[in-house]
Amino acid sequence: MKDKNNIIIVAIVAVVAIAGITAFAMNRNDDGMMNDGMMGRSSNSQSASLVDTNSADYKMYSELKGDDYDRMFVANMIEHHKGAVDMAKLALTSASRSEIKTLATAIISDQTSEINNMTTWQKDWGYPSSSGEMMMDHSSMGMMDSNDGMMKELNGKTGEAFDKAFLEQMIMHHQSAINMAAPGASNAKHQEIKDLTAAIISAQTKEITQMKQWQKDWKYTN
Repeated sequence: MKDKNNIIIVAIVAVVAIAGITAFAMNRNDDGMMNDGMMGRSSNSQSASLVDTNSADYKMYSELKGDDYDRMFVANMIEHHKGAVDMAKLALTSASRSEIKTLATAIISDQTSEINNMTTWQKDWGYPSSSGEMMMDHSSMGMMDSNDGMMKELNGKTGEAFDKAFLEQMIMHHQSAINMAAPGASNAKHQEIKDLTAAIISAQTKEITQMKQWQKDWKYTN
């Protein structure tokens, strides 16, 4: 009887051990990284870590909710994206490194598509246009002035001087977009805006990380 009980105990221990190993393996990918919940928390933490909650952009948008957030976000992000597209187009002719030109091409494609979507939403949802005399608020004009200031930092530069300035300006530009988009998950009314703000945070976090790495690799940082 004693031997039989020992056999049963050993069998139970073996089953528990196998179950534990299986669960651990299922929660890892081929590279040994944690999957599912752990991966999601890591990704969200990385995105959140780039949000500057002390910035004027974040504070302004965090106070807006529902239609107020959506109207303001769409109007200003259209102008913000236009600034990024203009900077990226200049990079296609003035940058010396192929990596920057490739990034610029992606920015032009992605953000032009998002501009088109936001312009359509303005019409569909009855929001004022964010251009010309129909501009909805003074902050949109301020966004245009900010874009002009960044373009001035790039105009007249070529080669490595342009590359260095472009990374500096685009990192700041992306940071502003992330700060504007951060409150969207909880404050936006329309699901389209919630999805867009999440996409902006994800894409531009990755691009900031890449650009900062280039600054180190190319010795553009002090």
